[in-house]
Amino acid sequence: MTEAEIYEFDLNGYIIFRDLIPADLVRHMNERLDADQAGFPHSFQFLHLDPCFMELMANPRTLRIMRTMIGDWLRLDHTYGLQMNKETELRENLHGGLRADHGEHQYQWAYNKMWNGLIVVMYALEDVPPGAGGLIVVPGSHKAAINTYKPEVYSHLVVNPSFKAGDLLIFTEALVHGTRKWVAPGQRRALLYKYSPGYSTWGDPANLAKYEPMATTQLQRDLLRPPYVGKRTPLEFPEV
Repeated sequence: MTEAEIYEFDLNGYIIFRDLIPADLVRHMNERLDADQAGFPHSFQFLHLDPCFMELMANPRTLRIMRTMIGDWLRLDHTYGLQMNKETELRENLHGGLRADHGEHQYQWAYNKMWNGLIVVMYALEDVPPGAGGLIVVPGSHKAAINTYKPEVYSHLVVNPSFKAGDLLIFTEALVHGTRKWVAPGQRRALLYKYSPGYSTWGDPANLAKYEPMATTQLQRDLLRPPYVGKRTPLEFPEV
């Protein structure tokens, strides 16, 4: 990450990187998901559907960003996909925040570097126009001194980021975030990969075991390792 990108992430708790997934790969992913998503579920699993999803887990550019945010000891914690249209029923909400969820959601600076807990990497597979709904965030709330208050979902403090298919949005779970109802034509579809420090876990590590036989590289296998500290080796990060 550049100094400007680190500043932006530190300031807001989230950052968008444009055009990370090529258009032909976005199209291929949507085709694979369309073939699997009978009934259009709001939340779904996808890693098992195609090798391209495992490859995206170890995308070199994304891992370089994660290395800055988490360090050399990171791991994949869990994944899922989200999709919405105007008919999708959901409870609009805001959740998360600094030290939420038994203190796991963390963000701090020490020794001239940032330290994070669970980080969300969200790849957009459909456009999200301004005001469309879907993901909402409260910029800067990852550093808030008050944890007993959350604004209303339509407060002036809340932002509904817009982005294009192929873009990447990253935020810390220490950021207050949530969901608004989808109001735009078309649909929302995004893939969420969540990364943790190598010693930490939010999801049940056993849920990743079924993906281990699908790993085709040592890097993919290392990302699927369960959490531990003793004798853990850092990732060998690929060149970008």
